[in-house]
Amino acid sequence: MPDDRISPPAARRWASYCLVVASIAALFSAHEGKVLAEAPTRALQGLFCNAAEHIDDALSHMRGGLSPQAAVRLINSDEVVCTFVDSLRYVIDRPVIIQEIRGTFPLFKYEGTLVAVIVGGVVRPVTPPIPIFFAMPERLADAPQEGRA
Repeated sequence: MPDDRISPPAARRWASYCLVVASIAALFSAHEGKVLAEAPTRALQGLFCNAAEHIDDALSHMRGGLSPQAAVRLINSDEVVCTFVDSLRYVIDRPVIIQEIRGTFPLFKYEGTLVAVIVGGVVRPVTPPIPIFFAMPERLADAPQEGRA
């Protein structure tokens, strides 16, 4: 007779998954200055900066052979203006493509609003939401293209 019991690690993963889903549902039902349920949001990883110019500087260093982490450390020498998000996720509201960067490693540069961070499966709202710029190789399917260079 087959054993239909769930192993403890699988049960923990399932419970963790349910917690993430519930946390995201709570986030989308929250009203923090705007209703997030009406806005297209994405949970993303990659290079994030306070200004589009910082993205350009980081990409320039990366084209010179530096890793994203090394480029961020170099740019942040005077103050923290960029981060390379690879072990958590940023929840971005209404990302807009502001530039397509062609080349051997094409990228898309975006502008959006940071509304939450997912850390260890837990959604933590960012209050107030923060304007942010980011770059990634993927084109986000529903992100509109803004008319600036």
